[in-house]
Amino acid sequence: MTPATARPVAATAAAAAVLQKISSALVEEGSKILAPKFKRQAPDLLEVTNKMRLLQSDFSMMQAFITQVAVDRSNDTVLEAWMEQLRIAAHEAEDIVDEYIYLIGQMEVKDSLLKKAFNQATEVKKWRKLSVQAKLVEDRLQKIAEAKNRFDISFASNRQNDATSYPSRHHHLSEYSYLNDDDDFVGNAEEYNLHMWNGRVGKTTLASTIYKKEEIKRMFVCRAWITVSQNHSSKDLLKKILLQLMTKTENTMNGVDTMDRVNLVEQLRRYLEVRRYLIVLDDVWSRDAWPLLDNAFVKNSNGSRVIITTRIETVASLADANHEMKLTLLPKQEAWTLFCQKAFSRLDDRCCPLNLKTVAERIVEKCQGLPLALVAIGSLLSYKEMEEHEWELFYSQLRWQLSNNPELSWVASVLNLSYNDLPSYLKNCFLYCGLFPEDYQIERKRLIRLWIAEGFVQDRGPETTLADVAACYLKELANRSLLQVVERNEYGRPRRFRMHDLVREISLTISKKEKFATIWDCPNSNGVTDGSRRVSLQKDGSLVHAAKCSSQLRSMFLFSEEISLSWFTDGYPSFRLLRVLCLRHCNIQKVPDAISQLFNLHYLDLGYTKLKEIPRSIGKLSNLQTLYLNGSVLELPSETTMLTKLHHLLIDVGRFGKSASSKVSRLEHLQTLRSVEANSYIVKNLGCLTKIRSLGIMKVLESYNTDLWASISKMTALNSLSVIAADHDRYALDLAELKPLAHLEKFMISGRLHKGAIPPIFGSFPKLRSLRLCFSGLHEDPLASFAAMFQNLGHLNLYRCYDGTKLTFRAGWFPKLKHLYLSSMNELKEVEVEDGTMTSLQRLELWGLKTLTSVPQGFVYLRSLQQLCIGPSMSEEFCRRLEGTDRIQSIHN
Repeated sequence: MTPATARPVAATAAAAAVLQKISSALVEEGSKILAPKFKRQAPDLLEVTNKMRLLQSDFSMMQAFITQVAVDRSNDTVLEAWMEQLRIAAHEAEDIVDEYIYLIGQMEVKDSLLKKAFNQATEVKKWRKLSVQAKLVEDRLQKIAEAKNRFDISFASNRQNDATSYPSRHHHLSEYSYLNDDDDFVGNAEEYNLHMWNGRVGKTTLASTIYKKEEIKRMFVCRAWITVSQNHSSKDLLKKILLQLMTKTENTMNGVDTMDRVNLVEQLRRYLEVRRYLIVLDDVWSRDAWPLLDNAFVKNSNGSRVIITTRIETVASLADANHEMKLTLLPKQEAWTLFCQKAFSRLDDRCCPLNLKTVAERIVEKCQGLPLALVAIGSLLSYKEMEEHEWELFYSQLRWQLSNNPELSWVASVLNLSYNDLPSYLKNCFLYCGLFPEDYQIERKRLIRLWIAEGFVQDRGPETTLADVAACYLKELANRSLLQVVERNEYGRPRRFRMHDLVREISLTISKKEKFATIWDCPNSNGVTDGSRRVSLQKDGSLVHAAKCSSQLRSMFLFSEEISLSWFTDGYPSFRLLRVLCLRHCNIQKVPDAISQLFNLHYLDLGYTKLKEIPRSIGKLSNLQTLYLNGSVLELPSETTMLTKLHHLLIDVGRFGKSASSKVSRLEHLQTLRSVEANSYIVKNLGCLTKIRSLGIMKVLESYNTDLWASISKMTALNSLSVIAADHDRYALDLAELKPLAHLEKFMISGRLHKGAIPPIFGSFPKLRSLRLCFSGLHEDPLASFAAMFQNLGHLNLYRCYDGTKLTFRAGWFPKLKHLYLSSMNELKEVEVEDGTMTSLQRLELWGLKTLTSVPQGFVYLRSLQQLCIGPSMSEEFCRRLEGTDRIQSIHN
């Protein structure tokens, strides 16, 4: 990406980010300045607060302006320089906001712990310095506004796209695919549908192959190919279609250029209604123009077709599902074939020489099945000497090559189109994904919490949580093919994502230029870019000291177990404004004391480390939203209950002492608590945590039943619940006090159920989609009860929960069930499956059913079954009979 295209969009993202931060700070921290304990400092605090409000107003107007002007005058060097100044001002304003939050947090700690030792003069000096800095940013914004007028940086709403504009380069790239007569097309182009989508995987090439086939030309004499710009108007598209069609029929239509939209639609309808036509709209970015175009494309029953290619899933949804084709990345062998056809085109057999095979395979792996990259890189390498060292050098410089080599710059430009089309609120979210290592599978919930901690997620009102908004962001990035879903949970929701390697390379290039982030992923990394806001340390721990050169760090990720934290305390001034600190899997045995001074910290990840305890000073982190401790400590200090802004506490089996348990009600904003060890104080006070959406509680005694279920009943937003008894044989779980949970989707209960029966309250979970029962001690077949209670059940896991000998799945039961897991029911001898049951079942797992010897004849009725997994401890007779079952032979394991 060239600076001319990168910086305008980066400036919009920077302005959006600082606006979000100012708004949040004024709401969350601004009200504190009137508190009695801040009375002496109130005038200075109020002065800074008022200046932040002025900055908020200025940036709000600037953002509205640059959103339009960046679209209207992209690729303008004057605009580029002006936008760069605005981006710098946005970062300076962000520093002021974060310093404001830090100083308030510092004052709160000193007031509560040091009291009279509070040094008023020092604090006043800090606030006045901050006020001066705010005035300097305000002055800079004033000069930026004056420069806008001086250099005529403006926009005209009806200005036509300049011939040298960014969209024109987009046209050139699409036309390359259209005009290129490629005899080396890989794959099957014989079948075609109305709508092809998914970015960068050869949509234009496939559509072009279809469009130019001789038989297609004979079928459709009336044809048009229109490349759609990101800034299109429906009127322009109508004109282009008419002019192309008229040219092909050698007719002249006077006055097309002066027609309004209504007349253009009428002219196009009249022209098409008696003809059999084929119109291709290539690379459509939005749905906006479609209603008008759809009205113009006459349904004339002549066999006419409209083909739309897009990289946006919401655009693809315009087509009927039966006429939609999602192009996927090439399989490994096809990717290798395409690459070899290009890279070794000078060789008669187009085969890879033996000396280049290893490095060529690494290059192809880097492309990860992306045709665009395979063709571009293969074509470039075809001109190089077939020497291993030269190809190795190219591979090691691939990121630089993508950004700087003219023969590959068009690849980066195509990838950048998707980035540039992102709304401002998604740009930082996208770049943040590049902080994770190559091929890293990013957990959905983790990414959502990180975005919220950084302040990237916009508040959309009291009816929607920030997590819900962030989930929409993730869906949009996936719909645009900028993130790939690699794993889904039991009811189809994405669980993990990854970035394509080349998409990640582009994101890192943008991040470095815009000082968004620096990545250490090889021994030759040069340290943190001056002013970089984020750093991700992935390989060489010996270079960590260089991180101290940046005093603007907001996020720090450590992904290497070899990295020690001995340097952290010495570098504390560089890290004081951190909002995110991720130390998962790091080789640390003690939490550095300096962490307790990170008053702006919103996200702290200490999971899977060697920590034995969390220091009491953790209570100073008053802004902490997420504390991740899975795989490390178990004991929680009482000071944890001082983290009143905490939203997510994740720990394997968190133990609160008596004092902390009685104060757990302070954590009123808690949404996730997984998992906590039950005690008599905890089960009584959990009811105060009414915002809990995900709860896990373990070691539940029978005496806790009344208080526990009464507390859970107050959690009206509860979505996921896990309850585990202290002893599966001794203690029964009696749900008599549990009230209906309208939003519960996932329920795991492990322990003997009262009277060995399904509690009636199970029928009061209307949204339940996943149920897991363990050690329940049920005496009757529970399936009839489940079928009546759970119409939406998609996942059912029965583990050692039933003492009977037969399970029956009746016709019509469990129509939405996709995954069934039956395990360790030692008395089970027969499973009956009727025709018409579990009509959506895709995966069936059988484990440890030692007494089940016959294969259910009803397996033949599971027509949607795709996977059958047979685990250990199944009887040999069952396995032998299963092998001879015809239906099982057709399942793809």
